[in-house]
Amino acid sequence: MRRDRFVFAVVICLFLFTQGVFAQSVPPQPASEGWRFQEIPYLWGTSINGRVGIGDRSADVDASFGNILNHLHFALMNFVDVNWNNKSVVLTDLVYSDLRGYRATPGPLFSSVHPNQKLFLLTPVGGYRVFDSSQVSFDVVGGIRYWHFKSELQFQPGVLPGIDLQATRGWVDGILGLRGKFYLPRNWWVAGYGDLGGGGSNFTYQIVGTAGLDFHTRYALVFGYRYLNVDYDKDRFLFDTAMKGPVIGFVFKF
Repeated sequence: MRRDRFVFAVVICLFLFTQGVFAQSVPPQPASEGWRFQEIPYLWGTSINGRVGIGDRSADVDASFGNILNHLHFALMNFVDVNWNNKSVVLTDLVYSDLRGYRATPGPLFSSVHPNQKLFLLTPVGGYRVFDSSQVSFDVVGGIRYWHFKSELQFQPGVLPGIDLQATRGWVDGILGLRGKFYLPRNWWVAGYGDLGGGGSNFTYQIVGTAGLDFHTRYALVFGYRYLNVDYDKDRFLFDTAMKGPVIGFVFKF
């Protein structure tokens, strides 16, 4: 039921947004001077693959987007893009999700496992636009990725008695990244972003590919695919997973 509502909402949003494309054309953009802001609330249709653990117990995770959506209690995702004179850039990405009971397997000692996870992820980076023209731009950025997890693994009785494990962990990874954007005819554009780093985790990296349509001087529609990988295995807490899936968002320009 929750997945049906999500699909219906996306279809309605796409229909309403694309009506604006045919209702009006985008006037020429003014010369870029001073500060420019973009705020992009978005939805990330995430699937999760990997391994999670607390203490000496762990579980294999292989949860599709449909399984995640059925067990999602709350999510908030927002991206902010700040540009000064097409030279300095500041990007901030925020993800919060509350998942309860998504798909995982506990191994042979327990009959099943129910993971519950609250994730707060904040990625602020800043950098410099190394190349800019009417059609192409490239940015070099650096910053941090802050992770905060509140996790619970409810192992159901099998060979061993059931056990309920809980832990909270937070860490910071330093990251370096690149971003490029290429403008296409008829107000379309494509963009790519990638970063990698570590510090708190053993290693983390991210790849994002998007396409967008500017159907107004202040509004745009963006969609694409995001892949985020992290390998954290410290202090008796394991989160070695890949989070991936399609992204759709709406751009507000100031």
